[in-house]
Amino acid sequence: MAVTKVNIASVDLDASLDEAGFRHVATAVGARLGAHRIGAGVYQAEAGLPIWPYHYHHGVEEWLYVIAGAPVLRAPAGRRTLSPGDLVCFPSGHLGAHTVNGPGRFVIFATGQHVEPYMSVYPDSDKVSGPGGILLRTSAVGYWHGEGTAAASESDPVEIVREPESAPARPVVNVLEIAARAADPNAAAGSRYRSAHVGPLLGSDRLDGTVVEVDPGEASEPYHHVCGREEWLLVLAGSPTLRHARGEDRLAAGDVVCFVEGPAGAHRLLNRDEPVARGLFVTTTGLPVNAWYPETGRWVIRNGPGPDDVVVTEPARAEP
Repeated sequence: MAVTKVNIASVDLDASLDEAGFRHVATAVGARLGAHRIGAGVYQAEAGLPIWPYHYHHGVEEWLYVIAGAPVLRAPAGRRTLSPGDLVCFPSGHLGAHTVNGPGRFVIFATGQHVEPYMSVYPDSDKVSGPGGILLRTSAVGYWHGEGTAAASESDPVEIVREPESAPARPVVNVLEIAARAADPNAAAGSRYRSAHVGPLLGSDRLDGTVVEVDPGEASEPYHHVCGREEWLLVLAGSPTLRHARGEDRLAAGDVVCFVEGPAGAHRLLNRDEPVARGLFVTTTGLPVNAWYPETGRWVIRNGPGPDDVVVTEPARAEP
């Protein structure tokens, strides 16, 4: 059975917004990939027009990847024109404030939106929103307002703390151009791949990412699945073969695939053809997390934020 995939460069955009000076066409892809922890939307923006109001989230982290064009990012540090391959993180909190103008096509990955409570803040209009609706921040009241015997008129005025007007620029990493670290010289032939860890470079917290580069005849890390995290693959270049729980499929640049947690999300990336294949793996960062390599009987277990993993191998299938 074929793996479910969406090509972000060619997928039809079936939703549109044109209101109050904000305009875009878009489509959501998380649900059609069977994702549970990561969501994503593909957007096409027109030159000079923002796709939505300037905002940030509490409880949600987003990553923006530029597919084509030259979209203009507005962030607390000012405006910046992005290029194809650029990746930028919008963390939870005011440092993640943003909106995007066209021209360009891009995808935004997000995590945290599946967990409540959450809150969005719109500094330009001084609004906040959450599961309960959209409110002006000037309507804030103290905790005891109207509670018990406290009358509304007896509550002390509430000081509204607003975000700074500026902040340092968010780092931008071009995942098409970033140099990948050399392959492990001790790795067996057929399992040698280069990689670049981009999460720390982006200043991310709730999502992490790794660029993986695979030469013809080689493959990524051995076939495995993960418990405790969800992972997505975006093919950046080449035409690798994806081994998954239901068989194998050939992928193309722009294809996105979701690996849910557990055995159904088992995977490995192989390159059987020219040229070099490059992909971006995006994953959630929850703990504990355990990875199972069924062909070697090996578990890699991480229970906390420390640097050391626990490795357990079944004696009957111990590696030489």
